Amino acid sequence: MGRIRVPYGTGYQEAELPDNLNVEVIDPPERKHQVDVLQCMEEALDHPIGSPKLEDMVSCGQHVVILVNDQTRPGPNAEMVRLIRERLQRKQIPDKDITVVIATGSHKGPDEKQMNTLLGGLEKILPVHVHDCEDGDHVYMGNTSLLDVPIYLDRIVAEADFIITTGLISPHQSAGYSGGRKSIVPGVVSLDTLKIHHSLKVRPYEPAVGYYDGNPFHEVAKEAARMVNAGFMLNVVQDPHKKIVGAVAGDLEKAHAAGVELCRKENIIDVHGRADLIITSPGGAPRDIDLWQSQKALSVPELVCVPGKTTFILVAEAKNGIPQMFIDWMSSAKTPGDVIERYRREGFGIGSNKAFMYARCMLKGRIILVSEGRTKEEAGRVKLELAPDLQTAIQMALEKQKPKKVIVLPRAVNMIPNIIEERG
Repeated sequence: MGRIRVPYGTGYQEAELPDNLNVEVIDPPERKHQVDVLQCMEEALDHPIGSPKLEDMVSCGQHVVILVNDQTRPGPNAEMVRLIRERLQRKQIPDKDITVVIATGSHKGPDEKQMNTLLGGLEKILPVHVHDCEDGDHVYMGNTSLLDVPIYLDRIVAEADFIITTGLISPHQSAGYSGGRKSIVPGVVSLDTLKIHHSLKVRPYEPAVGYYDGNPFHEVAKEAARMVNAGFMLNVVQDPHKKIVGAVAGDLEKAHAAGVELCRKENIIDVHGRADLIITSPGGAPRDIDLWQSQKALSVPELVCVPGKTTFILVAEAKNGIPQMFIDWMSSAKTPGDVIERYRREGFGIGSNKAFMYARCMLKGRIILVSEGRTKEEAGRVKLELAPDLQTAIQMALEKQKPKKVIVLPRAVNMIPNIIEERG
């Protein structure tokens, strides 16, 4: 096979694979022609799907909230807010009546540098509120008719006259696709809501990449967005290389569905058979900033592995380390199965969901983490093996057995696998 190159932080990890291995590198080529991102967003705002133009839906005197993804979701956030602000200014809505809400879900809020990266200086012009799912300042909006999930909404959002969601649409391991309704749930709801919405009562047990219609995780969030009267959305769509290939705007459900269809076409990838050695990466920074975010790179491998026989090599810088609850759950359990059963009983907590998903993967095979900044002791506490570099990880895998097939997924997060089973 020769040399492989896998994203790692802002750089790469490289290694040699023996020539006698059956290797499939799944990394579609980048587009030759890049999309003009500002132009495609302007066109989306000029031609909204299922709704009037934004500037025809708002009026002076209203308090408008713009929901923006946090620092773990790369996208043209500042550009989206600028374009929306321009439309609001056409209706004489002053900056003091526009609040940007960072939809963190259960994540830690951005620091000053990250905030500047997110909003590009707009944080000095517009009021900004960082959602905190644990701060207790939420308004009960009712229970969903599907699965009876209580919706407790951030008070700033609940008291707004008009809600605009922004974000990006890409494959997602629980919701099928990100974007749209996810700005509301999990974006700006309380931990009490998340505990139920992210539990096995609602979320699919196996990875749900590309599973949209009928997915209860998606359907509950969609109903919640309807309950809180989210009025308008602007989302961009990404390909496997995290490049923007289009934008959609308008009605939260109809525009999102159109974006999902574009996302599906751009990100569905043929995989020729299952593998018992899978080398995977989230695609580098910022998606591999810690083991929380990096877990997403295991979902597609779970779908294309040989259950019970696979070695997963996870290439992730993880410079921000490991969430404490994740450590506590993994280190206190004797087996991965114990983690899963505890999650069935107790449901979601900040970090426990990642413990569940790592444990689910561990039932399918061993996981070797490639991360220079972590120690063997740290990795061992969360039941991972550690290698300082990709070449060492490959050697560790080959010492146990020669794999029948190797799959390399340099950008596993933005990918929907279409498995073509090999005959014989």
